[in-house]
Amino acid sequence: MKKKILSFLISIFIAGLIIFLISINLGKSRILVLHSYYTDYSWVTDINKGILRILGGKPYSIRYFYMDTKRKPAHDYKIKIGQSARRMIDAWKPDIILAVDDDAQKHVAMYYNNNPSINIIFTGMNATLKEYDYDKAKNVTGILERIPFQEFREVFSSILPQDKNRIVHISDASTTSKFIHDELELVNWGRLKLIKSIQCETFDEWKNAVETANKIGDIILITHYHTIKDKDGSVIAPKKIIEWTEPRLKIPDIGCWGFFVEDGGMMAVAVSPFEQGELAAKMAVKILDGGAAPSSIPVLISSQYIVYIREKSVKNRNLVMPKILEAFAKATNNYYE
Repeated sequence: MKKKILSFLISIFIAGLIIFLISINLGKSRILVLHSYYTDYSWVTDINKGILRILGGKPYSIRYFYMDTKRKPAHDYKIKIGQSARRMIDAWKPDIILAVDDDAQKHVAMYYNNNPSINIIFTGMNATLKEYDYDKAKNVTGILERIPFQEFREVFSSILPQDKNRIVHISDASTTSKFIHDELELVNWGRLKLIKSIQCETFDEWKNAVETANKIGDIILITHYHTIKDKDGSVIAPKKIIEWTEPRLKIPDIGCWGFFVEDGGMMAVAVSPFEQGELAAKMAVKILDGGAAPSSIPVLISSQYIVYIREKSVKNRNLVMPKILEAFAKATNNYYE
């Protein structure tokens, strides 16, 4: 009899504990971190680090959803994964969708514009607010990702002799690259000239673009290269693209993100992914803890950048790198031999 009573009491305790834990969890504010891409991309993992610097000690319930549209760039796939993400949102009902990069906005977040139960914070977004009707939504704020072109102009000018001024830009033909292509056309390059901007669907197109850059350019600006396809239509591993490109370039090459140098490129003046994550997370805290309406939080523009340098590539091109840039890269552990 005593064993039965003890067993009964233990069962009641366990049941009560489960109910208590469930009620605590249900009471937590919910944040969905919705990534356009996947964790094989250092941009994604570094944004997550920035987010957790702010939210790591907060009593929120945080989930992650990775759309993986870099490795799977087909339009039909984007439609389907967007639908899957929206089903998850409708079931879980997060308080905030923290949407990262443009595909997350286009295929998921913008469907919740002016939803009274869900707030949207965008980050890593290259498009304008108007592109996703965010300019008309009261439940949206965020941080725009903008390449530091002023800094690029200064870096290019410091590397190139006075008689060299021709910039060639090459990229894949992804959603993000199309927005960057349009943005590049508006940049005031000073004494420098952007003479050609080439978007590539296939590896053959990429090879031709590299050959063109060698012939007509003095420096090559490489942005994204993550959706380049082989002859069978399969996406080629990004690192392989740069491993092929780097030894064939006769001119300096500079990228806009740290992964470019990680993959073997010469140098990057990179948008800071940590800033993108931290600022978005701070906005989430203002909304959840401070009761702020998204419309009361100003939209921000990225302002921090990080320098990455690969010493071997610099030497191979007989370049003299400004000491301040070299010191910056070394101080941030982004100097590669």
